[in-house]
Amino acid sequence: MKKQIKKVAALSISLMMVAPMAACSGKEETTTTSTLPTSATTTTEETTAESSIESLDSSIAPMTVNGDNPLYDPSNPLAIDPYTGIQDMDPANVGKRSIACTISNDRAAVPCKGISTADIVYEYEKNDHQTRYLFVFPDINKIPVIGSFRSARIVAADLANGTDSLFVHWGLDTVYLPTHIKNFNIDHIDLNGYDASWQADQDGKITLNGYKYAWRDLNWKKSEKRAQLECAVTNGEQIQRAIDDLGIRKTTDEKDMIFKFVPFGKAPMKNSYDCKDITVYFTANNPDARFRYNEEDHMYYKSQYGDKPLTDVHTGEQVRFANVFVLFVNQSMRYDQLHLDIKLSSGGQGYYVSNGKLVEVQWEKPESTDPIKVYDLEGNELEINAGKSHICIVDIKNRDKTSWA
Repeated sequence: MKKQIKKVAALSISLMMVAPMAACSGKEETTTTSTLPTSATTTTEETTAESSIESLDSSIAPMTVNGDNPLYDPSNPLAIDPYTGIQDMDPANVGKRSIACTISNDRAAVPCKGISTADIVYEYEKNDHQTRYLFVFPDINKIPVIGSFRSARIVAADLANGTDSLFVHWGLDTVYLPTHIKNFNIDHIDLNGYDASWQADQDGKITLNGYKYAWRDLNWKKSEKRAQLECAVTNGEQIQRAIDDLGIRKTTDEKDMIFKFVPFGKAPMKNSYDCKDITVYFTANNPDARFRYNEEDHMYYKSQYGDKPLTDVHTGEQVRFANVFVLFVNQSMRYDQLHLDIKLSSGGQGYYVSNGKLVEVQWEKPESTDPIKVYDLEGNELEINAGKSHICIVDIKNRDKTSWA
């Protein structure tokens, strides 16, 4: 990555940690504070899933161990995806910049389009106390019609900048973000300035000319009676046109993987708790971002807003992840009470959830240009199971309301 980040100081394991339980229903649960979850199983030895590896979905199957890189299979002609650690990427895409798209998660905006194809999903709070998504795609050629796009915030710009991703959004915070983008030289495309307006082809087979790279999906609006704000879409082909026309840099020197990936099931998960169901509380408006573990494919399936499955319009399937991160952060409203200041640079504590287990972690992102780094409580960089990840950026004040079982 751009900088070598020094490890943060180890935190005392004796700190009192919150470990409330999540029930299997979608109802809000009461929480309790204790040193350990009352029904959690603590694991001090390395935890693996060797007995169940054979049943894993092929998209997360471990790579053949070869030399110093257990993720690499020399018989596989594809490249290792730096965002998942899985060897399924077109070699022609190596060295190309990833694309980070700002997508709405307002109640009126779901379900969304194209969200199941992203490798990394960040979810963070915005000023009205709803959450918003940043979806990261390593290969622009694999971005389907995606939406609904919404406006950018500083937190999303910094998350994109940490991996040198091209930041794509529709509108922006005009008070603080323009100066921030200039100060950190963040490449971005504001689709609000390149809108081809209403188009009727719901399949995305749209021919756009000139400096028009996005549109509002008329069929989507009609079929679901969606508001105009929740119909903004584009796709990889149109983003590529914008890059070419606007002369935006296409390559990156960011060659490291975003995490310290290991073959799925090989992450140590030391001092872990059983976690088959975790509910992340963002705000009173988003109290139930829930991830349920599926024993058959070892994925966490997301639901929200009254325990409704979060699905992709294109597939109708519920989105799922190999890894779930809950990273607690200091945040507060700015003096104008209209803009939320999420202080990523302060780092903090959190949870890493994978393969039916949860471990306590610490994390850091000192500068806009730095990626997020995750460590165990002794300050060692955490090994992460290969696969897609959902990363929740949560106000530290709401930590006690995140629960699991």
